[in-house]
Amino acid sequence: MNPGAQQPLTRVMRTAHLRLGVSAVIAAGIVLTIVSFLTLRTYVEQNLTLVARSISYTAEAATVFNDPASASEALTLIAAQEGLVSAEIVRTDGKPIARYVRRSGSDLDTGIARLGTYLFPLQVSAPVVHEDVDFGSVTVRGNGGVYLMYLLKVLTAVAACMTVIAWWVSRLSRRIENDIVGPLDRLAQLTRTAREKRELGLRAEPALVTEIHTLGEDVNALLAELQARQNELIDESRSLKTANESLSWLAMHDSLTGLPNRTSFMQHASRAIQACRATSSAMAILFVDSDDFKAINDSLGHAAGDDVLVEIARRIRSLMREGDVVARLGGDEFAILLAPIRGADDASRIGAKIAAALCAQVRSQRLGDIDTSASVGVAVFPTHGATVDALLLAADAAMYRAKNLQPGSCVMFDAVLDQPLNSVAA
Repeated sequence: MNPGAQQPLTRVMRTAHLRLGVSAVIAAGIVLTIVSFLTLRTYVEQNLTLVARSISYTAEAATVFNDPASASEALTLIAAQEGLVSAEIVRTDGKPIARYVRRSGSDLDTGIARLGTYLFPLQVSAPVVHEDVDFGSVTVRGNGGVYLMYLLKVLTAVAACMTVIAWWVSRLSRRIENDIVGPLDRLAQLTRTAREKRELGLRAEPALVTEIHTLGEDVNALLAELQARQNELIDESRSLKTANESLSWLAMHDSLTGLPNRTSFMQHASRAIQACRATSSAMAILFVDSDDFKAINDSLGHAAGDDVLVEIARRIRSLMREGDVVARLGGDEFAILLAPIRGADDASRIGAKIAAALCAQVRSQRLGDIDTSASVGVAVFPTHGATVDALLLAADAAMYRAKNLQPGSCVMFDAVLDQPLNSVAA
């Protein structure tokens, strides 16, 4: 169907009601007009017959005795009173004894009267009988204009009735439109709003028409199902988002200490190197390794080793700035990203502070006090390496030198002293 040919339901129903109403009013008007006209014709005929009989009865004696004066007087009196155009009394021998002719009026009256002659039976005869003997006849001719004007009054009344009926039909049509089109429009607006704005909490109001009310209830049930399904999808989406965030967090963090893992640390360090290159600033990577972690695991068990790792992570994190990154690379190895720094001295000072903090005993609620320490190696960008891998290897080499010299100490990478790893760190 051509979309341009579609019409609103209001216009369709209004057009249908208009056609039906006009047809009904016209049909009723035609029927009333015909009935009124036929009734008026019957009335005219009966009235003229009654007038003719009245003249026949009144002028009976004058006709029997052939008294023209009396007959004319009786005829004129009744004919004038009844508004006849003409009247005549004729004896059986064909001789008229009395005649009445109304005076001619205006041309309009004459025209109206002539038109009336085509619509109504205006001439009626009645016999003059005395003792069952026919002495003559009375012929009367009515005024068609009078009856025509009366017919016009009847038609005017019919037209007024048709106007009232048309008005009432229009009111009923509007009432039907309001009861049908109004709820349908509101229902269409509701579904459109639910579709465009996703407002599934809307509900259709009760309607007077049973079918429309049932349709609204079905729409409400459908919206309720959609809303429930939407809520389920939202809950599932939130669950998936939470699960994804949890997986993403686990993929980038160490589950025991909660610190970033090696992958996360490498990403942070790579971004820090790019920033330092852009600003010509310095940064440092510190490599931390527990000195006696294997012995703790072997003598006290892995639970003690976990307590030591968690406490090492907590102590290192408490000494760092907000923007610094502390990560667990694996086992008892930790890495620290200091960016930016003013120079190597800052990195050495912080490394020494970390080494001192990690020499204190770890208090375990399950196993008591545990003696531990950690060695720290420091590498500075860009002096000791231009990449993350190079800096990590340099810091790792420095950490091993610190562990060999004095466990629990901190040393800066030295290209000469750490010669065995220098080729790799470069």
